[in-house]
Amino acid sequence: MTHIQVHGQTGKRWRPVAIASALALAASTFVMSASTVARADGTYCGHEVLGEIEKRYVAMGGSSGKLGCPLTGELTNPDGVGRRTQFANGTIYWSPRSGAWPVWGEIGEYWCADGCEAGSMGYPTSYERNVGSEIQQSFQCTVIHWQRASGNANKMWRDPNTCG
Repeated sequence: MTHIQVHGQTGKRWRPVAIASALALAASTFVMSASTVARADGTYCGHEVLGEIEKRYVAMGGSSGKLGCPLTGELTNPDGVGRRTQFANGTIYWSPRSGAWPVWGEIGEYWCADGCEAGSMGYPTSYERNVGSEIQQSFQCTVIHWQRASGNANKMWRDPNTCG
């Protein structure tokens, strides 16, 4: 039988079964704590968060995550199809074609300068992601790029529009 030395346990060795039990306990604790983020009635900080937007919000840590507390209930977007909920640190946008994705910060400002979801870039289709020295976020018709330039300056641009 193989024994594994666990760092920090001076002179103690744990059997694989004990390690598996410890991992199962840790996993169940994580699942239980993650499930407590979701509210049975969908109310967070006094605002109702619904459907796919709520699923994304909970996946991002709910009110203790990056978005913070909701500032609005679900709002209908000007196109009459999509929805959004605004949070202290960003907004989750949803449409049937794109799903629910958060937008915030300078990428969000750049996107909204073009009209947000009604502009030429369409709805968001991904989280922000680090790619080399850039942060990128995909939208239905393009990708927005953000990069720190010298000093306090930042550089932003987008790929050519793929929607025509």
